Amino acid sequence: MKNIIHIIQKKSSREALISLIYFLIVGFLKWRLSPSFPTLLFFTGGMVGMYLLDSAEEFFHLTPSPFRSIVFVIGFALVSFFVVTSTGSMVGVGLVLSLSLTLILWQVSEWRAASNLNRWYVMIAGPVSYNVQRWILIAFILLFLVETFLFLR
Repeated sequence: MKNIIHIIQKKSSREALISLIYFLIVGFLKWRLSPSFPTLLFFTGGMVGMYLLDSAEEFFHLTPSPFRSIVFVIGFALVSFFVVTSTGSMVGVGLVLSLSLTLILWQVSEWRAASNLNRWYVMIAGPVSYNVQRWILIAFILLFLVETFLFLR
């Protein structure tokens, strides 16, 4: 129980609030004022996804975290696009959208703190330029927005 409380407290209030607002807006745009059981499943997936990577890092004592790498981001981007475009599972869609948002928030937070994402690229052979890092982050954000749009259609 202490681990669960620690994981919840570890998440910054800013990240949690942004995620909650995102899911409320997307939920409203998808179901308007007539929520149904799929709405509950979508929110459940979103809330699980909001804490899933933090839980895995905590439970498996992952330092440095393999989730905070460009290799994971690229692999996850492929999987998330497949899930959003081909599954009917609202839990699955909520989960991958939440995980994508978490990865974006982590990257933006690191970018603001260090002015680069060099730590995210340590698995790549050699340094990656500032512009390439920026464009990959922008591409991941655009993919997230496209996935959100596809879900809302």
